[in-house]
Amino acid sequence: MVERIVGQLSLADGLVSLPADGMLDQLNAAVDWAPLRALLGKRGEAGPGNSSYPAEVLLRCLLLGVWHSLSDPALEKAIADRISFRRFAGLSLHDSTPDHSTLWRFREELARDGWVDKVFAEITRQLEAKGLVLKRGTLIDASLVAARANPPGRPRGQAGEAPAKASADPDARWGRKGKTSVFGYKIHLGVDAGHTIIRRNDVTDGSVTDTEPADGLICGDEKAAYGDQAYYTHARHARLREAGIKDRLMRRPNKHHPELSARHKQRNRLIGRVRAAVERPFAVFKEHYGLRRMRFYTLVRNRVQVVLACCAYNLRRAVGALAPA
Repeated sequence: MVERIVGQLSLADGLVSLPADGMLDQLNAAVDWAPLRALLGKRGEAGPGNSSYPAEVLLRCLLLGVWHSLSDPALEKAIADRISFRRFAGLSLHDSTPDHSTLWRFREELARDGWVDKVFAEITRQLEAKGLVLKRGTLIDASLVAARANPPGRPRGQAGEAPAKASADPDARWGRKGKTSVFGYKIHLGVDAGHTIIRRNDVTDGSVTDTEPADGLICGDEKAAYGDQAYYTHARHARLREAGIKDRLMRRPNKHHPELSARHKQRNRLIGRVRAAVERPFAVFKEHYGLRRMRFYTLVRNRVQVVLACCAYNLRRAVGALAPA
């Protein structure tokens, strides 16, 4: 199977004109795609079989699917129908377009050996080189997202009755945020306070507490770490101090101090004003990227989709930050 050659312009492409300042053109210019192309390498090898699409083309297609909240079958149709989608993906008018099964298989490839994390790291590295990561502070937070599968049946608890029905998603778990219980997963983010560029991300099942993956969301080169009351521990406070990072984690009452002092209440309010910006990526994920509910079964597949959403979000934020006033 060899890698097919795409993007060679024909006379028909020359006759079709599109505005040069469209959003997809700006997203295309937000990063240098050559390092990503080199990172992903070639998908095809010498030998018999159908030719494969270049990895860069398929990555661009998946990003289009995230930005427009499209399923793989809907994305297949959109790429075939929309000239702007073809141009962003690097496909000419006479090129065949990848079908939904090809897109699915490439997403599975990204899950192997952490390739999707390498793509995210390269995009973030380039945005940092452009001065979009200010490192004044990292905002950490988590959000529950319902599983695609229905939750398992509640245990009946009476002798002779059938056991509870299992869920179709073996990795999803019940999680709780305040008084709300959700069967699904939890997205954890570490966001730069400057332009809310996502620097770190993690996906766990819903039962994992916010504080467990928190240390992995702190990069180590920021001046301060901001988080709500769920993230404060004495051990984390000590680690931040040792690393020279200001502790901007909200304090919470405990058995020794059941009531916060007026100073700590005021401190929490000031921290809350800064850390509120971390809600922006979660809002975009849920309102625009279709992540009010996970799209797939299993943690591995859902994690790939979330990391792609982080890449898509960062590119979109870069366009907004780099646009002339």
